[in-house]
Amino acid sequence: MQYLVFSLYRRSWQSTFTRLCQRTYSSLSGSKCLVNFAKQASLVTKDPVWDLVSQLKREREVEQIHGALESCNIPFLDYVLWKHVVHSPNLNTAISAIEQNRGLIGQFSADGSPNSCQQTLRLPAWVAFSLLCHKVRTAQDAQDGLLRLTFEHSWSLGSKDRPALLILSTHALAHFDILTPMREIVEQFLARTIQFPTFHFNALLRGLSGFTRSEEVANLAVSVLEAMSAREVPLWLETYRSLMRDRFVTLQLTKVLHTKMVHERVVPTAEHLEAFLRIFSKHGAIQDSQEYLRAIRRYCIEHSLTVPHGPDVHLRGADLSGTTHPANTLYIGSLRHDRASAFHYLHKLLQLDAAHNPRPVTSVPGPSSRHAPTKFWSGTKTSVDIFDWTTTLISAANDKRTSASTLVTLFERARERTKQFRPTVVTYTVVLRGLLFRGAFDEALRLWNQLLDSDVLLDRKALTVGVQILTRAGHPQDAFYLLNSFMDAQRTSSHPVSLPNDKRITPATHHWINIIVINEFMVSLLRIRRPDVIFQLWDHLEQLYSVLPNEVTLNILLKAAVLATKMDNESVRGTFAHLFRAPTVESSSPIDSIMEQLQSAHPPSVVGIWRDRRSGDVTRDIFRTMMYGNWKQLLDVKAPASVVHSKDAEATPLYPLVELAKSITMPFSTRKDRDAQPIIVTADAHCPEKKPYHHYPSIAPTDLTFSAYIQLLGLTARASEISLALAWMRALQIKPSRKTLSIALVFWAEVSLRGPLFEEWSERRNKGESEYGRLVRWMTEWVGEEAPTEWDMQKALRAVAKMRDSSFGRS
Repeated sequence: MQYLVFSLYRRSWQSTFTRLCQRTYSSLSGSKCLVNFAKQASLVTKDPVWDLVSQLKREREVEQIHGALESCNIPFLDYVLWKHVVHSPNLNTAISAIEQNRGLIGQFSADGSPNSCQQTLRLPAWVAFSLLCHKVRTAQDAQDGLLRLTFEHSWSLGSKDRPALLILSTHALAHFDILTPMREIVEQFLARTIQFPTFHFNALLRGLSGFTRSEEVANLAVSVLEAMSAREVPLWLETYRSLMRDRFVTLQLTKVLHTKMVHERVVPTAEHLEAFLRIFSKHGAIQDSQEYLRAIRRYCIEHSLTVPHGPDVHLRGADLSGTTHPANTLYIGSLRHDRASAFHYLHKLLQLDAAHNPRPVTSVPGPSSRHAPTKFWSGTKTSVDIFDWTTTLISAANDKRTSASTLVTLFERARERTKQFRPTVVTYTVVLRGLLFRGAFDEALRLWNQLLDSDVLLDRKALTVGVQILTRAGHPQDAFYLLNSFMDAQRTSSHPVSLPNDKRITPATHHWINIIVINEFMVSLLRIRRPDVIFQLWDHLEQLYSVLPNEVTLNILLKAAVLATKMDNESVRGTFAHLFRAPTVESSSPIDSIMEQLQSAHPPSVVGIWRDRRSGDVTRDIFRTMMYGNWKQLLDVKAPASVVHSKDAEATPLYPLVELAKSITMPFSTRKDRDAQPIIVTADAHCPEKKPYHHYPSIAPTDLTFSAYIQLLGLTARASEISLALAWMRALQIKPSRKTLSIALVFWAEVSLRGPLFEEWSERRNKGESEYGRLVRWMTEWVGEEAPTEWDMQKALRAVAKMRDSSFGRS
């Protein structure tokens, strides 16, 4: 059977690339969040400046703007002075105009009073607000101009206006998921005495809720919540709702909100109860889910609403009152890791339905392809439906004991036997993910083609799993084509559109292609040993898909560099390619280049040359550029321990004699690795010539990021830099896992320990500890009882040995 998604000859890739080059992010200007904030600020603060900001969205006649200026007590001369800034064509032009204004003002006021000159030099709040509300249109604006405006040009704003500017900046950065500057913004916000604290604190949290879920942004939200508790600032019910959105909330943050609600004696609304149940169910927190399902039952009884069944109806002697309800569907989700309980609960719901409704299940009409879940509180759900079945199917897909054939049989039998269980796109996605999890790629590809042939509309999650299946099944070129087909649909239409072969997709009310989709594609490429394509995607992410890399993307890149190094070292041709590198001629179109690379599902003989350099060196430079560029304080961070010898030194014939001489005559910490010095790569062939305000500001490194970086250093003969990497983690307050620390120590031992006899002589001679011992002591001072144990070190030794095995990285 020929498994192909679309006929590739139907599309001109050159014309597609021309359209891709014209793409941009959805504009933030005039977005709902900014409009709502301006309206609320006007109502709460009674400051007329917000009405003026609204009118400055477009240039108006002087007569139209005159009244707003007078109400704000803004002299008309000031408006004339700043008019060209406010109505600049873009934010960067406005920033340049601000800088030119200051120079001209200095010359103009040379004969004036110093106080008048200083007052005129200050950037007015209404100008800053207007630029943030109306001129942040692209990710480049947010990465550069917005940060310069926030941190360099608005220093004079006081406690009245500065909080609002920080909140506007938060909304803009959240729109583009640019997380790195947020720690500084939150710190500046919390360091100020704030007027109207209830409004501004709640507004900041709602701005934070616009970010995609991550550990870093959850920690920032918790720090703001703690400051609110300390200052006795109440949390609005609307803010609870914003923070508990699926896109943002984490389990950690949910528990903090739950505790805060109990402590402040806040009575949860129906929407809050639903949100808590949804979040705890999604994370498999069964006991918390049971608690909130019972709370929903009580709420429904008190308000005369349809009462759901309880969480224990499948147990003997339980209360069987209630009816099938969306809350029961959510509760089944909490059993996602307990297949037996999930199916037992569903079976009991079916029995209760049959007792209340004698009609046979097969007579229930099935939902159309556009069917959406019933409203939670409407009471329109009357029986077990496809959503309950799909949620239960998740537990089977997650259970390793369920074979691929059993999973498909469950899916097919339910579809054939009852119209009530006609599969939705979510049902297909659950089964397809289960097959991917089991490595049943051919079966997954068959089911994927069945989905394409059906009248079920695709969504983003279906796209993601389709890209994964095509790549893992040996058709990465088709996966890449599918991505770009959706990107075309995203750009050209907001209505249901047809892909090649007349496959329809749902309206693109949100962006189809986000960084999560790209990350999954890159992981699949990693699984089929195609790091060369990952490098190309990294270089052209923003150009092709209007997305910025996050920490997960960087983790994948680091792993790809390790894999590429190993693959090239396994072949003679790869080894010679690194010794005698010839400049590569890049295609004018990245799509053409990637399509050519993917013509064969098998990797080429050389995959580790990137930008005419070793991929490990390029990736290391990217990481170091990000660290030193985003956190300037790291330039002053010193490594807590030094190397004794390089990894390559052990191969030299005179190595034992050299070590003997060192152990007798030289103290420790004498070797200075030339590569350990701070080097910041400000730009390269793939970056803009202008130095950005931040380097990769959308990336907030985590423990996993540093773990991948440490592995790259250890496996590319740069273990000497590991102690500095750990010092960066400590400076950035990133909590390390024992796994990260133990692997770091295994690699560090290779460059910080001599042979046992040499170590003993050195310790006697220098009356001190070894560099390895020094790092262990420093590490213990840092993490305390979380330092690696002997068992952790044994696991790390096995893990490093596996990394160096020739089969590492194979699917």
